[in-house]
Amino acid sequence: MAPFFAILTASYNSASTIRKTLQSLKEQEFKDFEHIVIDGGSQDGTVEILREFEHRYNLQWISEPDRGIADALNKGLRRSKGRYILVVQADDYLTDPFVLQKSYAVLKDESFDIHAFPVILDHPGKGRILLKPRPIPWWNHFKTILQHQGTFVHRRVFDRIGEFRDEFSIALDYDFFYRALKFGCSVKFEAEPSIAVMGGKGVSSDRALLFKRLKEEALVQDLNETDLLWRCLQYIFRVFYFPYKVRVLSTLKHLLSQANE
Repeated sequence: MAPFFAILTASYNSASTIRKTLQSLKEQEFKDFEHIVIDGGSQDGTVEILREFEHRYNLQWISEPDRGIADALNKGLRRSKGRYILVVQADDYLTDPFVLQKSYAVLKDESFDIHAFPVILDHPGKGRILLKPRPIPWWNHFKTILQHQGTFVHRRVFDRIGEFRDEFSIALDYDFFYRALKFGCSVKFEAEPSIAVMGGKGVSSDRALLFKRLKEEALVQDLNETDLLWRCLQYIFRVFYFPYKVRVLSTLKHLLSQANE
């Protein structure tokens, strides 16, 4: 019988963080899950840590070159059997040993395609920040309303809309959820529990990749949006939002440089 949850983790040279990820899965009281780690051929000790954990709970892993995060997650998806899929990356970890048990109590009837829960961002400068999913579906036309690490997606969604697009290295989750919402997949927004603690140094949080992230988000909209009105509104949003983000980034860099002088 297929496990209820499939947890997917893409990793590459993640020895400094992945132990905490694995430990948080091993400690789960709810055992009806599989954890699949798709490693990109790490050379820093990640593989040794995976070997250490492989017989301690239902962990499967491979280590081989890939074409990025989306390609790695797709490999894991094809190997998985679980009914609800959750992405927990190699610098993330589940909040407590009961979080899958609490989630199962909400998801067990499998009536919704997507269940969105809060997550906690471990921001390197601001500390821990609670990120709640925005129960405003129309806002997804401008910015993502769901966090991967807190969003359980039923396997039937992948069967309907396909896998992650590997042309995106940062906005692959935004693209996937954009397609899911456009297709009409049902979403339930949950107030609790907080599912995972997100590392604050991932590609989506890296300030050095801000321009790339903004360009990928715009490409997601261009590829997926067909309604002329929304396309016009998205263009107007970018005209104001992009300069705002750039100014904020520049100001932060300036303040940091002053603080270090």
